Amino acid sequence: MAGHKGQPYYDIFLSYEMWLETIEKELILNGEGFGLLLDLDNTGSLTASAKNLGMSYRKAWGMLHDVEQHLGFRLTEKRRGGAAGGRTVLSDKGRQLVRAYNNLRHETDIAMKSIAKVFFNRINEINGVK
Repeated sequence: MAGHKGQPYYDIFLSYEMWLETIEKELILNGEGFGLLLDLDNTGSLTASAKNLGMSYRKAWGMLHDVEQHLGFRLTEKRRGGAAGGRTVLSDKGRQLVRAYNNLRHETDIAMKSIAKVFFNRINEINGVK
């Protein structure tokens, strides 16, 4: 936010996105992928998570597969069905990745608030607002 209530630019915010990519700029994992992991941790179902996020099962499965290939570890554990049906849950390493991402996001949010404050102060100075 650019300033206090009533000041110009009060209702303008600085947004940002984070993702993992290779040195060749190939996408590994973005907000959509982390969203899938977070939802999967809640639902225990890749089918349900894909549906919740408005993507096909094939896309969700492919996304997880690609991330696992790049990072070199399994993100999920699949449990075959039976009377209760099958489940796809995050592996321990998958949960650790989600925790690391949440920590990164939290720390980045703190830093970005400070950086944005300086940025919007400069915009206010440009506009002659103190």
